[in-house]
Amino acid sequence: MHVIVFGAGALGRIYGVRLAAAGVQVSFVVRPSRLAETYSFVVEQVNGEKRRDVIEQPRRIEQIPADATLLLLAVRFDQLDHLCQNQDDVLAEALRAGPAVPLVVLTPVLPPQLAALEKAIGRRAVSAMPGVAGYVDDVDDRGVVRYWSTGIASTLLDDDASGPAHSTSRDALEVLARRLTNGGLPTRFERDVASLNAASTVSFFPLIASIDAGRGIDGVLQDKDLFETAVAAAKECEGLAKKLGKVAPWAHVLTRFVGPYTIKPGVALARRLAPETVRFVERHFGPKLHAQHLAMGESIRELGREQGLDMPQLDHLMQRLRAS
Repeated sequence: MHVIVFGAGALGRIYGVRLAAAGVQVSFVVRPSRLAETYSFVVEQVNGEKRRDVIEQPRRIEQIPADATLLLLAVRFDQLDHLCQNQDDVLAEALRAGPAVPLVVLTPVLPPQLAALEKAIGRRAVSAMPGVAGYVDDVDDRGVVRYWSTGIASTLLDDDASGPAHSTSRDALEVLARRLTNGGLPTRFERDVASLNAASTVSFFPLIASIDAGRGIDGVLQDKDLFETAVAAAKECEGLAKKLGKVAPWAHVLTRFVGPYTIKPGVALARRLAPETVRFVERHFGPKLHAQHLAMGESIRELGREQGLDMPQLDHLMQRLRAS
């Protein structure tokens, strides 16, 4: 099995390195400017086994080889948006020119982006939801990736019997699920993962947008207008999420955590008991991903308009985000 990973950020490295540790041949498609890089990919699990895995010499490539079995797309939301909208994008061209093997989308994606991606590559894509969360523990993207993985949140692959999950494509996806599960990243098939992904992303968005706009959790807590706007926008987004599909349990927990009587004591407890978790939230959802948050917010707002929903608090949150 030869898995091609698009995106060598935290998510792409976690899945790529763990697959390599399970004996899978893995290559990473990168932009031409990054082909000459030689640093190793190191991932460390924070919880559970607390295992450490390394690819000493990752194979960085520009084009998808003919022997590819399956593609994993793990780029940021804004990069996916750019890839779909620009036919001359080098990653888009690599996808179009490569073999027609299953494409698994690990990136949080909304319906317009998924439709645009499938149009750009000329075939169906397999929606997925990662069962891990991680961040690069360094000032640049050459550091160690630290991540959390639990059996409660499995990686989900869309089990669409009428779509790409047939014959040889289905076989490749089943092998992927077994390799990930045996390698310590539980993976299973589930119906309607695309709608689950979209609804959960929409529900969760106000929390991450407010952390970005406040430049950290403390910035949100100390800014009364931003805090109240985030809470109100979360309620608006929950209404939109219900129209898109079922929301993942973890997204419900996090949005309910953001309330006037729960967030301050909750953050204080987290800082004391799990300080790295707080650091992860601020690094992963903070200003570093500002471009992603802007693109995601605009797409969510457009979905709201299509559903005829008035979302003034989300509009105000986006104003705060653009001004930050």
